[in-house]
Amino acid sequence: MARWNAPEERGLMRVGELAEATGVSVQTIHYYIRDGLLPPPIKTAPNMAYYGAQYVEEIRFIKELQQKRYLPLAMIKLVLKAKRDGQDVSHLDEMRVTIEELFRPTGLEEDLAPMTAIQLVVMTGMSVPMVEELERIGLLMPVMTPDGKRYDGIDARIAGAARKLMDLGLEPSDLRCYGRYAEALRTEAAVMHEKLHQLHSAGRMTASLQEVKAAMDTIKSSLAARVYRQEALSHDSGDDAQ
Repeated sequence: MARWNAPEERGLMRVGELAEATGVSVQTIHYYIRDGLLPPPIKTAPNMAYYGAQYVEEIRFIKELQQKRYLPLAMIKLVLKAKRDGQDVSHLDEMRVTIEELFRPTGLEEDLAPMTAIQLVVMTGMSVPMVEELERIGLLMPVMTPDGKRYDGIDARIAGAARKLMDLGLEPSDLRCYGRYAEALRTEAAVMHEKLHQLHSAGRMTASLQEVKAAMDTIKSSLAARVYRQEALSHDSGDDAQ
């Protein structure tokens, strides 16, 4: 008669043992599972779950991608899925670097440690309601972590600039246009990411990153110049008609 080995005899661990083996908290492991970074464990009872050795490997891989390559969790999820499917994940990391470089403005304090809303308030001199309003209209984009909501150096720079505008008399509602601008940039990033990924995968990426960025910057700066010029001319025409 066949004997079923106990989970421990098959090298399976409880969540506490997994946390000890990987150096992350039980709460973080549960967060990774809820967010889809890790697959559900083997359930032997409603409150009993076991984890195999692959969980140790994948959690360490997540930590490496976060701490050494600074990948966001959304990108790590894609990398893990491709890795589980047997795909070569090296090009995904390369594409991540390409896309981040492509859309990254210069001079941002991205090396700042993630901060809470209170820390952001202290750094920028804004009030908590102002921070919440800028987040609501899409100017601030905090990330949800196992420890709660966190803001980064880009959020701090945007909040500081917004505070200067409000000190000059603008209201938070006057900045809604930048929330719509952020949506347009998000669309641009999605379209360009998909196209560049297709070209890279097909070996048809003939332009350098600098050439792609220069062409995109030319389009955006030229469109901005045209829109502002047309707006100024429309105001001048209105003044002449009076």
